[in-house]
This record gives sequence, structure tokens and C-alpha cells, in this order.
Amino acid sequence: MLPGLNSLGILLKLPYKGACKCCPEVFSLLSTDTPKTEIKKPSIGGVETIYVKTLGCKVNTFDSHAIENQFKAVGYQLVDDPALATINVVNTCSVTNNADKEARYLARRFRRENADSLVVMTGCYAQTDSSRLMSMDEIDVVVPNEVKDQIVPFVQEQLRARREGRVVMKMPEGVKAVSENRQSHFKSSLTLFDNADSTQTRAFVKIQDGCNGFCTYCLIPYARGASRSVPHEDALNEIKRLVSRGTKEIVLTGIHIGDYGLDNLPEEQRSGAEPFVEFMKRIFDIDGLARVRISSLEPAELTEDLIKVLAENKDRFCDHFHLPLQAGHDDVLRRMRRKYDTARYRESCDMAYAYFPNICLGADVIPGFPGETDEQSEATYEFIKSVGLHYLHVFPYSRRPNTAANKMPGHLEAEVIKARALRLRELSKPLRRAYMSQFIGQTVEVLWERDMDALGRPLGITKNYLNIAASKATENTRQGMTSHWTIRGFVNDDRLLATEAIIN
Repeated sequence: MLPGLNSLGILLKLPYKGACKCCPEVFSLLSTDTPKTEIKKPSIGGVETIYVKTLGCKVNTFDSHAIENQFKAVGYQLVDDPALATINVVNTCSVTNNADKEARYLARRFRRENADSLVVMTGCYAQTDSSRLMSMDEIDVVVPNEVKDQIVPFVQEQLRARREGRVVMKMPEGVKAVSENRQSHFKSSLTLFDNADSTQTRAFVKIQDGCNGFCTYCLIPYARGASRSVPHEDALNEIKRLVSRGTKEIVLTGIHIGDYGLDNLPEEQRSGAEPFVEFMKRIFDIDGLARVRISSLEPAELTEDLIKVLAENKDRFCDHFHLPLQAGHDDVLRRMRRKYDTARYRESCDMAYAYFPNICLGADVIPGFPGETDEQSEATYEFIKSVGLHYLHVFPYSRRPNTAANKMPGHLEAEVIKARALRLRELSKPLRRAYMSQFIGQTVEVLWERDMDALGRPLGITKNYLNIAASKATENTRQGMTSHWTIRGFVNDDRLLATEAIIN
């Protein structure tokens, strides 16, 4: 195995565009193609090519870039069309039934469009129902998360085997096939990948993977395994490397960031410990760091010790918290096995406002949990309005195999769940617009990215999560620059228009 290419949770620099579309604890179902090079067709001269399709959360997107970098390191070139690839990889999600269906659809589509390619399935669905995927004729190889460190050598060997007329193994030797998530809680390694590109303005740094929470609706502890952390020094060295190469904003990401570092402590020292707080202190000691953003935190993990450290560094901390709510009624939260109640959630929001008056607060919500009454659904709706949230990511409850909620009584009709989800999504729109409106006429600091909108206007983002379009390009809107702009109005529901400010 190549040095440094052996981890599910490799630290990589990734592009960060716009809204954080999910909190890792809920794993939103985004379907995104990872950014590719300018290659439009396989290179001549026998160079192998690979296409990677990502389903699911930002952590999965991170892992897809890890896979791409590992294959590039052994000579593969990335292509942006599965019809042109030697190997087609689907990095799957399994947060909902629809995510599973999408993965199977893509396998069939890739086989139909490119019969000669090797079709490889990895990711969360490959972990929770590998038996189903292995039974599909369209799929050549299945690599579950627990052995994702083996993906490059194993896939290469199976490609050679097929070309030589030998038997292709569908899954690495010694890995037990899983059916409908009937499996134990695995724990794999998590190490640093130190050859990541660093040309982006903003960079994800994955510091943690896995979860020990076992919320009753969620199969992610099975899909991604036990919580594990990148060692402090490795993570800090990666951040230093990125900063030294010109990265302006570091986005800390993981499945359960608040757990960071606990697994590296003796069990008797974990109660009450906050290694993430100490880690943040050390991040702020890094010379040249311009911005740092936390992708998501559990409400109970937004402690006063943590927020004081962030407030002491408010010139560099991005005042934006994504705090998963899931439900705004204590009975529902208890049955979900969440580790807070509505009073604790409100306390976290109030504390965030006290230290950061312009804070942007977002949340995940799961409407239609088994047994949720009309009154409890209404309580969630009213709680969201009262607590000061600015946007919602809404994930209708979906039955998942081998979870406690799947066995609960009181599952709701699909039409009821759909209607409740729609109502919450409609609530999110005015919440977001009202938050954005309060900054019209104000001058803000914008970090400019590489992208432009359809009219050729540069795009950027503020520390408090406002998406900005410049009225025109100037020398101060070049990628990676920060400059002050005055917000004039809306471009659309998710973006504001600004003109350059005159700073005396």
C-alpha cells in the first residue's frame, strides 16, 4: 500500500461553496459531482481514467476527493463523464431510502453508458447493505467504509483480474457482507493525507469521523463506525500547511466535531473534558490564519468555555453556527435519543447571540418522526420561530433498517410527513430573507472566491454566512482577497448585491 494513502478519513483541502448543505449529524442528501480537472477525455498513451460521483453530505464529498487524490497518485486521470472512465466510482449515502435508490440507479446508468468500465460502489450504503449491492450484475466491486483504506490497491487488482480473464472479487477478502444494516459498530483508522492541493480560497479540514450517538432514527454510527479523531499535531500541521500556501478560510468538518479528541483520552478522563476547546485555542495561535469556521456542532457541545475562546478571536472566527435541532418538542427529542431538550437548545442560541450579535444560526429538522402528533409538529414550528434560527435543512423522516425508530409504533403516512416537511421548508425562506435584509445598507468584509455568477459578477462570502455578488469586478475582488463592500439589496433569495465601499 502506498504511504499516506490508507485512510477513510484523509485530511484534504476541498472547495467550499455557498451554504453548508448539511450538518454532518443528519447527513443531507445532496447529489454532487466532485470538481474535476479540465480533462475532457481519457489521455492517450494508455493512461487510466476515473470518474467519481458523490451522494450525500460534505464529509462524503471530502472522502471522494481523498479517493480521487489516491488514484491520481498512482497515475490515474480524472474525467468529468462516466462514459469516458476506466473506473466509475459511486461514493454512496444511506441517510434515506431515496439515497439507496439513487445509488442503485447510478450503477445501472454507468453500466449502460460504459459497459467496459469497472463499476465500484463505496461509502455508507456500501457499508450498510453490501449484500444488496453485491447481488447486482451491474456492479463489479463493493468497498465498504470499514475497508475504504484498501480501495486503490483492491480496485486496481480487480481491474487487472478482469483484463486477464481471472475471477473478479466483489469485495475485499475477510470482509463480511452486510444485509439491511445488520452489523456491529466498527472502528477504522484515521490518518493524515499530506499531499492535498491547496489552491482554493477556502479549505475543508476533516478532523473527525464516525459517531457514538446512536440516535434512534440514524444508521450513521453503523455506516461510518465509531468516533475517531485525527491527532492534534497532524491536524494542526495540515492547517498550517494550507495557511502557508495561501488558504484564507479553514472549515473544520467531521461527522461529530464536538467529540473531537475524546477518543484519544483515557476513558476515565473523558467525562467533562473538552479537548475540542483546547484544539481551537491552538488553531488561533497559527500565524497567518485569516478565518476559521466550524461546520456543525451539537447544541449541548456549544459550551461557554468554547464560545469564550471563539469570542476572544472574533476577528478570525466566522460567526455562523449550524446547530441540529431535529424537533422542537421534548417528548420527540427524548424518543429520538437526542442529548438535549428544548431548554438547552434555546440556551445555546441565546449564548451565541450574547457573544455574537450578528450570528447566523441554522438547524436541521426531521418532521414526521414516529408518533409525532399534530400538536408536537406545531410545537416544533413555533419553537423554530421563537428561538432565532435563520435557515433550516429539512429531512423528512425515513425508515432505516436496524434502527430503534424503525421498530417504534406510530409511523406516519407518507403524505403527512411530506406536508410537514413542506411547511418547514416554506418557513425557512422568510427566516433566511429576514436575516439577510437586516444587513442592507451595512458595510461588510467579503472573502472573494473564484466563482462568478451568470452575469460575470464575482462571488464571495462574509464571516456570518452572507453570500455576496459584487456589482462589478475590481482589483479587490480577485480570488482570495478580502475587501469591504456595502450591501445594496437582493440578487435572489440566497444572495445579496454589494458595491465597493470607500474606506478612509
